[in-house]
Amino acid sequence: MVSWRGVLAMLVFSCMFISNVYGGKDLYDVLGIKRDASAPDIKRAFRKLSLKLHPDKNPGDEDAAQKFAEVASGMSFPRRHLKYDMYGEDGLKDNGGGGGHDPFDVFSQFFGGGRQRHPQEPSRGNDVTIPLRVSLADLYNGKNVPFTLETRRVGPGFIQQFQTQCTKCGGKGKVVTSTCPVCGGSKTVFADVELDLEIEKGMPDGHEIEFEHAADEHADRAAGHLRFRLTTAPHDMFSRDGDDLYMDMSISLREVGGRSSRRHGPHTIAPQALVGFSKTFVHLDGRTVEVSRRNDITEPSQVMTLAREGMPRHQMASERGNLHIKFNVIFPDALTPDQQRGFRELFQ
Repeated sequence: MVSWRGVLAMLVFSCMFISNVYGGKDLYDVLGIKRDASAPDIKRAFRKLSLKLHPDKNPGDEDAAQKFAEVASGMSFPRRHLKYDMYGEDGLKDNGGGGGHDPFDVFSQFFGGGRQRHPQEPSRGNDVTIPLRVSLADLYNGKNVPFTLETRRVGPGFIQQFQTQCTKCGGKGKVVTSTCPVCGGSKTVFADVELDLEIEKGMPDGHEIEFEHAADEHADRAAGHLRFRLTTAPHDMFSRDGDDLYMDMSISLREVGGRSSRRHGPHTIAPQALVGFSKTFVHLDGRTVEVSRRNDITEPSQVMTLAREGMPRHQMASERGNLHIKFNVIFPDALTPDQQRGFRELFQ
């Protein structure tokens, strides 16, 4: 499993690189977005910036591929980015923001991941994991899925506060004399939250896409994290194992064609498994791929491997696994006397 702390470490370097390139400008200005931009807007802006840093657009720069990978590896955003708003560019530096806070905090807020909660951070609500069934084609090609989820949000007029509980009054501090007609006294209400769920090329089955603090909100503690766990729907043609794809292809021992033959008349016996064949299939991205074995004998259950026709590697989409094709030879139920004579003569 990918080490998110390692990814965040690379992002520290990449943001320092961005800062150097753009002369210490405000990160929102660098991205060309407003400070109140939504997480999907920030995500799209970072992706646009990563394309500018793509090595194909920086010929001669030996570090371009590394810089591109560092920026592009952080394309999973949570909903909040308070650390940067509080500390600005200093928040990206060691000991920035007054008081030596962990520089990984801001990147965990921006990009999500597996950062452990520090002891001084307030507790959060329960994390929620939702299974999400996706097609193999979506995992092959990548897809953005707008997702609307009903969760509990802090009710109108309430502000989340994290304080130490009073030992005398149990933290209440007052007596409620009337119940809020909106939330019924629960301090939270149900509301729809819109998320931009990005299924990246090559994501493995079981991969979790995390949105920090996107689960149910609470008046007295931070919201838990929301995760979508990917499960792959069965495909009619392909199966997947890691980055490799597998499929079966049927070929006939003989095929009756329309061409004339001096030896066998108008119907020619063309044994694909014995003399070779050329067939095509439609791949997951819509391409037509040719499978050819010319002048070769194909045995039943023989496997042919097509290099780089498998799944894109996650976060390295330019690299691909292999496609393994197992051939099923279809034998005829019966042969005519002429066909039997033809095969006898063929093998004499």
